[in-house]
Amino acid sequence: MKRPSLVRLSPVFLLALALFTSSCARHAPTAPDAARGARSSASTSLSAGASGVAAQAESTLEGDIGPGAHYVISVPEGWNGELVLYAHGYTAPIFPVGLPPGEEPLVEGLRTLALQRGYAFAYSSYSQTGLGLKDAALRTDQLANLFASLVGRPHRTFLIGTSFGALAALKLVEAHPERYEGLLTLGGMIGGVQAEVDYVSNVRVLFDYFYPGVLRGTLLELPPNLNLQAEVMDSVAAAIQAHPEPALALSQVTQTPIPFSNGIELATSIISALSLQAVELQDILARTHGQSFFDNTHTIYTGNLPPEVLADLNAHVARYSEGPAAARLLEKEYGPTGDLRVPMVSLHTSLDPVVPIFHEDLYRSLVEAHGAGANLHQTRIDRYGHVAFTPEEIVGAFGQMIALAATP
Repeated sequence: MKRPSLVRLSPVFLLALALFTSSCARHAPTAPDAARGARSSASTSLSAGASGVAAQAESTLEGDIGPGAHYVISVPEGWNGELVLYAHGYTAPIFPVGLPPGEEPLVEGLRTLALQRGYAFAYSSYSQTGLGLKDAALRTDQLANLFASLVGRPHRTFLIGTSFGALAALKLVEAHPERYEGLLTLGGMIGGVQAEVDYVSNVRVLFDYFYPGVLRGTLLELPPNLNLQAEVMDSVAAAIQAHPEPALALSQVTQTPIPFSNGIELATSIISALSLQAVELQDILARTHGQSFFDNTHTIYTGNLPPEVLADLNAHVARYSEGPAAARLLEKEYGPTGDLRVPMVSLHTSLDPVVPIFHEDLYRSLVEAHGAGANLHQTRIDRYGHVAFTPEEIVGAFGQMIALAATP
């Protein structure tokens, strides 16, 4: 089928894409927190942002609180009687149970930050990979009880959550506001899993429209033994390099707010979304008992494109209907309520390719509907990347959370 012609891109854009895809053959990017875990510029150098003096834990306790769920509790000398619990990001099903690969430096940096200020710090891996949100919240909640039995009941407890873990922490704060004094989220999936699923699903079906035949399989069915590197990352990169105009068109559709400011970021964001869709597919289908988790049956795709392009897209894009059980599950168990009764500070990059900034807007709407807008303090960092914050930004956000908890 011949597609309507699209506006040609500038030479600068084409050059950026060429530079990106030439390096992609050697080091194809993955979706941070999707295929290799969250990667952050805020690592152990957080200690320098805190006080410049290394903190030594008076005691460190480790053990298991469930199948595969390994915890670490650190208590500083001169403990101030308060606790910081950390909920880690998404561990893709292609990896074993544990912290997402690459997230350890961020965890160590946050641990150092807390210990230097006199707070105990504890985190646990989850018993499941993928979208095990209930398990993530349960293990974090169990860790608080375990800390009380092993160390003592803290005067106050704070939560920090990254990416997918931010949603788990948020579910705890909304369900049990009496247990927590504040929450800090870093690149959080706080708009809910359905919003994230809809985004990556729309990217997949629209990519299939603009680049027919590049990806094998469909949104709901992938070939067995799919090679993520060769059949998704490399194939998509090669397709965008050969024909960049459809990629830009895809980004102009309202339902796919792809974050980018140049050609490299555009291609990276598309690859990130498609990688996440591929690695998560079987996990989410298992959780929805095989029912479709996406519905675009009645979606009218809109955007900054010529009318004839939109008309052809709406006429020929693949359509899916969400199963009723899947819809109820995602709404009930995988979404926030907006009933926020403790101070929450969120950091989010404006151009996040994995958990887009629209999550912040979605949660703001829910909170304001509950009349709790005064408890939500959102900071948008104009930068590309997922959990790509400087140590100073994280230190400042941590201090803001503590200060807000002390405000009457």
